[in-house]
Amino acid sequence: MSATTHRTKARTRTQRIEVRLTEADACVIARAATLLNASVSSFVVDAALEKAETVVARADRTIMPAAQFDEMTAALDDPTPVPELVTLVNRPRRITHW
Repeated sequence: MSATTHRTKARTRTQRIEVRLTEADACVIARAATLLNASVSSFVVDAALEKAETVVARADRTIMPAAQFDEMTAALDDPTPVPELVTLVNRPRRITHW
């Protein structure tokens, strides 16, 4: 049992999501759930949570080679103004809060 499966079973589920899918997609999902001895609902929730956690992790971290990181930090430490960046920084923000 995955950590995600454990987490979803430990909490009271109060939210509902409805989806429409083709009969073929429903059959594949139902077969996969059966192979894992899980309900279709649990299978779908676990798969969605796994994908969501991956997307959130990518949004929260920047991964790059060490050489590229060194170039980036050197560029950040360089006090020489870059006119294009000055222009961009001074533009009004389109999003003002999260």
